[in-house]
Amino acid sequence: MNVDYNKELLWEQNFVGQKSAALDPSIWNLDLGDGSHIGLDGWGNNEREFYTVDSIAIDGALTISAQRQPADNPIQTYYGPAEWTSGKIHTANKVGFTYGLLEIKAKMPQGQGTWPALWLLGSSLVHGTSWPQCGEIDIFEGTGAHPHQVQGTIHGDGYFGENGLTQIIQNSVALHEDFHTYGINWSEDRIEWLFDGAVYNVIERSDPRLSGKAWSYNEEFYLIINLAIGGWFAGEVDPALESAQLLVESIKYFSVNGVGTLTLN
Repeated sequence: MNVDYNKELLWEQNFVGQKSAALDPSIWNLDLGDGSHIGLDGWGNNEREFYTVDSIAIDGALTISAQRQPADNPIQTYYGPAEWTSGKIHTANKVGFTYGLLEIKAKMPQGQGTWPALWLLGSSLVHGTSWPQCGEIDIFEGTGAHPHQVQGTIHGDGYFGENGLTQIIQNSVALHEDFHTYGINWSEDRIEWLFDGAVYNVIERSDPRLSGKAWSYNEEFYLIINLAIGGWFAGEVDPALESAQLLVESIKYFSVNGVGTLTLN
């Protein structure tokens, strides 16, 4: 069911028709490498990509490009020469969101082993709180192995990884065929997940699955967008796959019925 919210636009990034080799540094940070520099080999998930600056561009859409690398390339990872390069960006310490409606219009990559993600982490992470205690809201994550699958999840203390609270629906057309809008409407003690404006998942603090467990979502979060390759969630990479792209046309953040706070640092 499509929902008509009483909303006010607070912030947006519109990449349609834009062309640039770099993102606005007042908004975006880039994560680089394979995670080993912070003690998270493969970003904690056995991922195969090495994040680079050159994997991010704006060319009519925000474009994150994953590219298979030659076996003798000089980029060293926790497992040897990098098999793939890709990109990861986030807004930590620059743009924060507390409640409201966040919508991302995106086109997913194609290919077994791709792992696109649009997600949020609690801003407390950058101030010393560990994961998953800081809270994680996955607006969307998917895999090329399941090209019709839309999934939204929360991870917190006592329910993380494969035990995150989640919901999966199937779209009739593969997600790499066209742009779709992925979103959350988030308020105190409640999160709704939307696909093309229709709510498909609701989790509230009173959910019996959370009995005795922490609810870490009544505070500021920051946005992350990345394209991982391989790892425990995405599985083995198709040996014939040479490249893949995650495209984002726009990101829009609204207050709903006056609820929603944007923080610009």
